[in-house]
Amino acid sequence: MKKSSLSSRIIIGFILVTVPLFFLLVINNGYSMKVVQKQVAGSNKNMVGVNMDQIDQRLTEAEKYLLKSSLLDVNSLSLGSYPVGSKESAYNEVNIFTTLTQSITYYSDLNAFFAYNSKTKTLIFAAQQNIEYMRKEAIRTKLTEIMENPEIQLALTQTWIISNIGGEYALFRIMETGEKSYLGVWVDLNRYLKPFNNLNSDSLKGQLLIASSDGTILANVEDSSLSQISSADLQQALTEDNKLYSLMKYGDDRSEIMVVSRKSQIADIYLAVLLPVKSLLEQLPLFQYLIYITPVLAIVILVIFLYYIRRSIALPVHRLLKGMQNMRSGNFMLRLEPSTLTEFNNISETFNAMSGEIEDLKIDIYEEKLNTQKAELRHLQAQIHPHFFTNCLNLIYSLAQVNNIEQVQKLTLHLAQHLRFTIRTNVTSVSLQEELDHIENYLIIQKVRFPDGFEYRIKGVQDVLSFQLPPLTVQPFVENAIQHGFNYIDEEPFTIEISTHVETYGTILGTVQDYLVIKVSDNGIGFNASILEKLQSGEYFREEFDRHIGIRNVHHRCNLFYGAETSIKFANNPQGGAEVTLKLPVEKVVPKEDLECSEY
Repeated sequence: MKKSSLSSRIIIGFILVTVPLFFLLVINNGYSMKVVQKQVAGSNKNMVGVNMDQIDQRLTEAEKYLLKSSLLDVNSLSLGSYPVGSKESAYNEVNIFTTLTQSITYYSDLNAFFAYNSKTKTLIFAAQQNIEYMRKEAIRTKLTEIMENPEIQLALTQTWIISNIGGEYALFRIMETGEKSYLGVWVDLNRYLKPFNNLNSDSLKGQLLIASSDGTILANVEDSSLSQISSADLQQALTEDNKLYSLMKYGDDRSEIMVVSRKSQIADIYLAVLLPVKSLLEQLPLFQYLIYITPVLAIVILVIFLYYIRRSIALPVHRLLKGMQNMRSGNFMLRLEPSTLTEFNNISETFNAMSGEIEDLKIDIYEEKLNTQKAELRHLQAQIHPHFFTNCLNLIYSLAQVNNIEQVQKLTLHLAQHLRFTIRTNVTSVSLQEELDHIENYLIIQKVRFPDGFEYRIKGVQDVLSFQLPPLTVQPFVENAIQHGFNYIDEEPFTIEISTHVETYGTILGTVQDYLVIKVSDNGIGFNASILEKLQSGEYFREEFDRHIGIRNVHHRCNLFYGAETSIKFANNPQGGAEVTLKLPVEKVVPKEDLECSEY
């Protein structure tokens, strides 16, 4: 069964009650928003549709007038048919100007009618009287520029064309009357938005605009915020004009805008209303207030509730659990603070009394264990007595008989150093350098005994020589190699090699640990198969002490000195001989260069 804390269960219970209520409120508010959006979008869709139909009707009337004049009006039909510079051509142009001037007064939504004679390159321009002079001249200049290009003329006779003069967009339409002559009409798109100038001041803060199919705003009720609208976003929204409405984002804060649009059936333009969604939500002040205040109110209540529960229940329980965890990890010095609740205060007093008693008992046991380990370590170290002393004395006696005083002196000196190192029972650790020097003393003595049948090599890494280890850690393996592995070979002498280096291994905690690796190998007869199996399985170290006490002592002393991080591995070399590998933990050893090999 999965366990959970008291605080988490209280929070979960609170959440199970408040979250469904909050979601019900959100769902209700969302539904109300959708209803308001659809109602607002529906009314604006009708408004946009009616006004777009009116704009299409006015553009259609202008097209009909151009078509009628190009087919039935005598003056228009004869434009361009008279010789250039003739009186007839001049009278014809005057009659056309008079006709267009009279006609434009009946079309208040249009800016101007115009006619163009390609032969004489004459533009006849009749504009509304209420248009400013500068605007008239700008339109006249633009039309002259357009009509003087024969390639453009033919392309412009197909549909309504969008033109830009000084940032103000307009539509113009051209029809050919014959004899390379044309009639046309020009209308500024802003004229169609003048009746809606007050739309921006209503409660919805809507924006009415005319845009092209590529998202370019052609005309709008004056508003600087429209400059923040992306043409690509607006184009995407306008292409969905078959829907009731579409949503887009604009501005630095990426606010949502409702877009209600209608495409013209005559020209490539859209009439659209842009309504900020935020302004629509203002029609639901109560729901908006609740949707914002409910989470804040729930959080405030939860914080107050959790604070009360934490002070009254969770904090005392947490202190008690922390004390138990400290006791489990071995720290019995922690004491719980008194609680304002009677029940928790009794628990704290009982826990503190129990912790104090356990701490005293732990200290007593730990001190007794240390004393026992020290006594055991000295006892085990005192058990190490090299069994070759008798042989050494016999060898000294033999050398003295043959009057080999130099060898007697050398052997006596090394034996004295060997004995001095061995009987130091008050020392619990020595450096690797001292251990290797002691072993070399021992091997020199063996070299004297077997001058032609024995060799040895000692290799090491300079930086590990100061590493501390129990005395006589490597010595027993060297002794066993000589006692049990010595094998007289005709081709080569019996050889012992001792090497040291550092290896790094990863730990289960994700860190790395350096180990000093000491290898003792020889080329003798190797381990007996049954003995090797017991050594590799660890069974050998669990047997009663009867033989090979030196190896057992090394194993036991290393466990006392290092803990369970040491290992001793035994193997036979494929080429012959035995190999023993000791792996001892070290804080940090960085190998630099090998010591020179000592060979004899």
